[in-house]
Amino acid sequence: MDLTLDHESFISNEIAFDGSCEQSVELDYILPDYLPDIFRILKCSFYPKVISHSVNGEKLIFDLTLSIKILYLSNESSSINCIEQKQNYTKTVDLSCSPENPCFKITPSTDYVNCRVVNSRRLDIRGAVSTKVILECEKSTDIISSAKGLNVQLKKEYVTFPAKRLTAAKRITITEEIELSKTKGKINSVVKSDCIVNSFDKKIIANKLIIKGEAKISLLYNCEIDNDEPQKIETVKFSIPFSQIIDIDGITEQYEAMTNISIASLDLIPNKSSDTSEIECEIILLVNCIAFRYDTLELATDAYSTKYMCNYDCADIKLEKKPIEIKENRTIKAELTCNDAEINSAVDVWAKPFNIQSKYNIEKKTFIVFGNIEIGAIAKDENNCPLYIEDTISFEHCLDMKVDENSTADLNVYIDNCTFTIASSDKIEIKAELFISGYIKELDTRKLITSINVNEDSIKSKENCYAVKLYYAEQDEDIWEIAKKFSTSVSAIAQENELSDSTKLQRGMLLIPILD
Repeated sequence: MDLTLDHESFISNEIAFDGSCEQSVELDYILPDYLPDIFRILKCSFYPKVISHSVNGEKLIFDLTLSIKILYLSNESSSINCIEQKQNYTKTVDLSCSPENPCFKITPSTDYVNCRVVNSRRLDIRGAVSTKVILECEKSTDIISSAKGLNVQLKKEYVTFPAKRLTAAKRITITEEIELSKTKGKINSVVKSDCIVNSFDKKIIANKLIIKGEAKISLLYNCEIDNDEPQKIETVKFSIPFSQIIDIDGITEQYEAMTNISIASLDLIPNKSSDTSEIECEIILLVNCIAFRYDTLELATDAYSTKYMCNYDCADIKLEKKPIEIKENRTIKAELTCNDAEINSAVDVWAKPFNIQSKYNIEKKTFIVFGNIEIGAIAKDENNCPLYIEDTISFEHCLDMKVDENSTADLNVYIDNCTFTIASSDKIEIKAELFISGYIKELDTRKLITSINVNEDSIKSKENCYAVKLYYAEQDEDIWEIAKKFSTSVSAIAQENELSDSTKLQRGMLLIPILD
């Protein structure tokens, strides 16, 4: 008689790459003729963004754009001048294999920035950018679900597992012309801008994922001035709604989708030909989606033959449970101190999270999200001269939920709103509303059988050739272990002792039938 084995395939995530790429930055910049001379640098910042990525064989290729922004003052006026230069880089990561159905998380960050004024028209800029890359791929494993022949017995457990995995990525371009309030001045030049998408809705229909959300934009700009009026700086915030359909072959409402949206670029162009204050916005979003369909089946965790010697191979399988979506808020307060001058007014304040990490806390049985937040302000002194103030604070947030320690977290932190109060002549109090979002994936590690080998030439010996054996069972002893010990079956023991297969054994005598 042959042994017939049935298998079930399930999908798990496997880390194909987890590391960082470094990129040095060098720029020798000469001011164009239309910009005034440099008197004092307020701030030089790097804003790295990933604009595209792809996998080609055993290589991951991504394009990185770096926006270099310098805020400075001239000796001629108190207006803030902004220089912006973009550098583009292509990075290649060597992988250990050709990943199947890959999914990415690529997070660039600034290591350091140095800006040296060579002369009033020339800047020497040096720095470095690191890009954290995590690439997950699909791994398929066959697990035995049933066996027939050669007197093989299986111990099976119900297991919920991802049976199918789908991935998709899309680049979305949003363009919109925004007319600002008439109470605001006309835009002369953009000083600072930022964009976030911290929350969105998603819906699955046949073969498609629909996402709807808002891109929230904050803008600081110099107004146009007439005659000898002093320079006026305005701030404005607005949202641009978007709705997109992403084609994903095979996806249905039975799938659980995890979706991440990152900002690839933000371009704001003032429309100076208009009589009103208008600005053209172009936003590029990168959408990455991974979707799972989960099944629950009985899979083999132990095996033996009542007649022949046999062995089996098994694997420690990390089964991903359905993802838990995280949406939590946190308010933090901080204080900025100006040591160079007295603060007369504040023009704009902001907070920017970076170096965001998460770790599991055994005592609290949940994840702790922690990292740093750069807080900053542009203010004015008693002479109406701009001041740039910044500091870095650390934060820690404990998620409001209990999860198992065998879990992983993929979390992001956004600044939903930032307000301020001038506390004294040298202090600004800042209150920032943090929004923590992402997913928790709980892992269930099981030892599951992948193959069974039965040696038909090695028959188990039966001592004394008895048909029934008496056995004294302990309280709650596992009936499977008893059957395996005496090379009989669970069903035979249950039938002989009028038990159900799931009965918890009481301390006492059992009749153990011995099978041929």
